[in-house]
This record gives sequence, C-alpha cells and structure tokens, in this order.
Amino acid sequence: MGVFGLKYDNLDRYLTSYAEYIIRQAKRRLKKRRQTGNLEGSLDYTIYKDEKARRSIRFFSAGYGEFIEKGVRGNQGKRTYIDIDGRRKLSPYRYTNKMPPVDTLAQWVMSKGIQATDLKGKEIPPRSLAFAIAKTIQRKGIKATSHFTQPLSWSMKRFKDDMIKNFGKDVLKSIMLPFKH
Repeated sequence: MGVFGLKYDNLDRYLTSYAEYIIRQAKRRLKKRRQTGNLEGSLDYTIYKDEKARRSIRFFSAGYGEFIEKGVRGNQGKRTYIDIDGRRKLSPYRYTNKMPPVDTLAQWVMSKGIQATDLKGKEIPPRSLAFAIAKTIQRKGIKATSHFTQPLSWSMKRFKDDMIKNFGKDVLKSIMLPFKH
C-alpha cells in the first residue's frame, strides 16, 4: 500500500518489465564481445520500495562488470564510455604499473582454444600467450561496453512517460473503486 492507501499494481508491473528490458539490452550488448558469458549470466536487478512508497530499480552484475561497463584506460591509451545522459566520458579506471591477472587470462585462452605460433612456427604456450595479452591490455586498456548506461540513456524519455501513464492508471483505479458497487 502506498500513500492514501493507493495500490501501485500497474506501476510495479511496468517497473518490472522495464528492468527486464534493460537486462535484455545489456545482455545483447555483451554478446557482441563474445566472451565466456559469465558476466551476462550475472546481470540482475532489484526493485526497492521504501516506507514512503518510493520505488527505485538497481542493476547488478559480477564484480568486474563495472570495469567492462566503463572500460579501463591503458597506460598508453584512453578509453571512454557512454553515461546515462548519453554523453561520452573518460573511464575512471586506469592501468598503471599493474596488468590483468595472467592466470585468469591463461584459463580464458585455454577455454577458447586459442593457439598462436611464433615467427619460427613454434607453438606459444598458453601462459606465455596470456602474458602477451595482459601486457597489451595494460598498454591499450579495455574497451567499454556501456551495457547498462547506453540502454538506459536511449530509453529514459519513454521510461518517464510510460511510468507516469502507469502511475495515472493506479490513481484512476483507486479513485474509481469507491464508486463501484
């Protein structure tokens, strides 16, 4: 129940469908990266309701999701992301003297079946290849996906309009209930 006994059934249904839409769009953007799919699988949301009947949607992902969302600047390159207002911003994250974990990259190289050879045609071991990839990432950074902020930015105006419509339906419903017998 909300203020004055108002039920927010339409608004709650709309917020749920909007949050699910954003999750679908975020997964679609992440699929383009063709990674392991672990980050896609970790995407989720919660709709919070407080004692004053206010609602908020919070989106979640695996711990490293923020780095993929906003990218990471390399020590020799710049990376940007799209914020919720649709503006391009410089990533707040940056590699300096550290690089991504080689062991994690080695597991990824093996899981993807990536093989490489040196100039003499000799196969490069997965750990050595992972080290080369880690150094490149340290230098160039990680490109941002803006998997949450871009869909939010694209849909914000429509979200606000539809949210007001659904709130209006709830208000009309509560006003009309006393007159139905």
